[in-house]
Amino acid sequence: MDPSLSLGIIFLLYGALMVVIPPKTHKNFYAYKTAASLKNPRNFKVANRLVGLLLLISGAVLLALALVTRSFLVTAIIAAVAYIVIYTLVEIRLKNL
Repeated sequence: MDPSLSLGIIFLLYGALMVVIPPKTHKNFYAYKTAASLKNPRNFKVANRLVGLLLLISGAVLLALALVTRSFLVTAIIAAVAYIVIYTLVEIRLKNL
């Protein structure tokens, strides 16, 4: 398997886990935990659902990019940017609740 595909697969699997089996409490090891998401149960639920969906989208984009470029470095840089964008979008969403 091409190593450049691995990041997209990780994002997809993590996103799928969060969508199919959403974390019920902050004690789940895979839950999205920030001060804003832990503020109340509604924020926690919204944040984790949004992170799951954004990870699925990002994973699909990363896979497509990896198939086109075949470059792990390019895919890793885009994955880091995607992670920052996901965090930013979720925190903005939580701030507007």
